[in-house]
Amino acid sequence: MSDLKVCYNILSQVYKQQTYGSISLTGKLGEAKNRDFVTRLVYGVLQNNVKYDYYIAQMTAKKPQNSAVILLKIGMYCIEGMDSMPDYAAVNNTVELSKEVGKQGSSGFINGVLKAFCRKKPALPQDGAQRLSVETSVPLWVVKQYIKQFGLQKTQEFLSCKPYELEHARINTLKTDIKGVEAKLDSVGAEYVEDPQCANCLFVRNGQKVRPLFDAGLITFQSQTSVKCCEIAGVKDGDEVLDMCAAPGGKSVYFAGAGENVKVLSCDVYHHRLELIQQYARRMGVKLNVRLMDATVYNKSLANAYDVVLCDVPCSGLGVAAKKPDVYLFKDKDQIFGITETQAKILENGSRYVRGGGTLVYSTCTLLKDENEDMIKKFLKQNRHFRLEEEKYFLPDGKGSDGFFVAKMRRIDK
Repeated sequence: MSDLKVCYNILSQVYKQQTYGSISLTGKLGEAKNRDFVTRLVYGVLQNNVKYDYYIAQMTAKKPQNSAVILLKIGMYCIEGMDSMPDYAAVNNTVELSKEVGKQGSSGFINGVLKAFCRKKPALPQDGAQRLSVETSVPLWVVKQYIKQFGLQKTQEFLSCKPYELEHARINTLKTDIKGVEAKLDSVGAEYVEDPQCANCLFVRNGQKVRPLFDAGLITFQSQTSVKCCEIAGVKDGDEVLDMCAAPGGKSVYFAGAGENVKVLSCDVYHHRLELIQQYARRMGVKLNVRLMDATVYNKSLANAYDVVLCDVPCSGLGVAAKKPDVYLFKDKDQIFGITETQAKILENGSRYVRGGGTLVYSTCTLLKDENEDMIKKFLKQNRHFRLEEEKYFLPDGKGSDGFFVAKMRRIDK
């Protein structure tokens, strides 16, 4: 089987069966001869999905069948994104791929469209929002919402950012310190830089050189915005903390390491996710109380019991789309905004678990105001015994920051 066919099979699962790209890639990568090539091409197609849909619409009289669309997108990325593959080879390879996957009837059509694409790409839209949508390969409704919230210039800036190549790692100060980790990374020639914004954190080139440090619990991979969320929560020694939607456990583990006498209850609605949390805690050498719980259902036994409650709620995930490009697939505005009912239930329940003077933290990895600031405004209007202390958006910057939102509130009645 050719590597291009492996790519086609992966993308077919994504587009036709709505499988997550990372899951399909993991399941089929073992069939590849060149894993880096397959990974790059699959993610390249997904990252350019909106743009390629636009190109195909401009170059064809009617929308082709799904299999032909996938083939065209593979060919377009080979032409645009694979510098080592000449245009003629990209066209020929895609035509041969169409035959290999049993779509011989489309080979002439694929050949014609891709040759025309090599000669001249369709002109971009003139409208500012539509043009930005195509250029950044972000759905138009998302672009319009961002422009409304942040303005055209800022939206253009953060949507144009590419994911930072190095991965964010937090040092486990219960086992080592940053100098000790840097010495080990230097000894194996691993690439890294210190994070100037978060203490005891690095950006590292993830791979086999780094894996032993991860397995030993000396470091963990936790995004910069996730670490900042934990910092904003301000957990101190002696606090009792509730993490309502804890899996995979990064924030719970951070809190547990904030002091010798911090007690953390980590909850999730799925059994298999509880095991992920426990594995995370064991690797990092911290103790967590892990419990199965549906955060949308009020639990009277937890009322007024916690100094800090974190509601890291399920969300649309659009803030991390640069790393997970398939987040835009198969979702429309109504589907995404429908999740706000769940978010509101979790926030309301979480507020009832905070003791007087305690802290309530709400966070998402999305930038849509309906899931963020509008949610907080509505909550505070209905809950006068809470006061907003901090509210912050983090925008993608190409230097390690994802799209993220955090609101910190204080219960002011005793």
